[in-house]
Formats: sequence, structure tokens, C-alpha cells
Amino acid sequence: MGIFDFIKREKKNQEEEILVLTAAAKGHLIPLDQVQDPVFSEGTLGQGCGIEPAEGRVYAPMDGEITMTADTAHAVGIKGAGGAELLIHVGIDTVEMNGDGFSNYVKTGDHVKAGQLLLEMDLEKIKEAGHLPTVITVVSNSDQFASVKAADECDSDKDTQMMWIS
Repeated sequence: MGIFDFIKREKKNQEEEILVLTAAAKGHLIPLDQVQDPVFSEGTLGQGCGIEPAEGRVYAPMDGEITMTADTAHAVGIKGAGGAELLIHVGIDTVEMNGDGFSNYVKTGDHVKAGQLLLEMDLEKIKEAGHLPTVITVVSNSDQFASVKAADECDSDKDTQMMWIS
């Protein structure tokens, strides 16, 4: 071990890689603690944020592989760079709709690019069924990262930076 090995290690740690996630939907981004479902708002399933959607399209926030699609088409899992695992859940209690008003455009095993359309939802049907259409994105393995930070409350589109994982 040379005298400069410590300096090289310290510099390497400072150049930590940050994964930037783009918004999963066009709408209004809200902090996770404002999502009206305690399973998400309390961080039980991981750190993240919500978006009150302005339209019924949900996009991939990062490049990755689809690890799960709900039979009811209201949720998608993606595994991306550095092992980040996302759960994108559409709506509060929308599982009760049994897929009515939802259309999936991906299946388990597909590889997706950031900004690619994952699913569509009928916002009016969701509201008529008495549910909120909030699009929730959480890093389900948040505990494996030093930091998962969501953007401050703002309006979003599919190119808006939504979260940073390091």
C-alpha cells in the first residue's frame, strides 16, 4: 500500500455516481408524505414521490428491465442502473378496479428507455370509481443506497428530473 492510496480512495468516494430519474407522468409532483395512502406516505415501500397526473399516461423514469406488471395494469416494477428497483403504482386503491380503465404497454422482461410509455389510465374512470389517480414512484430498495432524494413540489412532464439516487 502506497502513501497516496488513501487519497485515491477518498477521491473515488467523492465521485459517487448519481442516478437521475425523470418524472413518471405529466402533472404536479408532490412529496411522498402528501400521498394519501399510508403504506406509501410513511415510506413503508421505499422513498419516492407522487404525481397528481394531468393526463393518463405513465412513462419509464429510467432505463431498465420490467420486473413486474400487475394483472390489473395499475403497477409496474423496473430494475435499472446500480440495482435501483422502482415500483410505479397508479392510483390509490385502484387495484379494486380490476384493470378497468388501465392499459399496459410493457410486460415482464421487456427492456425500456427513460421516457418510454409504460401504461395508460382513464383518469375519469378512476375518479368515477371514487379513487385518486396519484402516480406514486418509490425506490423499493431505498435502504441499499446512501441517498434517495425527490424533487421539491413542482409541475412535471416526462423530462422533469424527479429523483436522485446515490
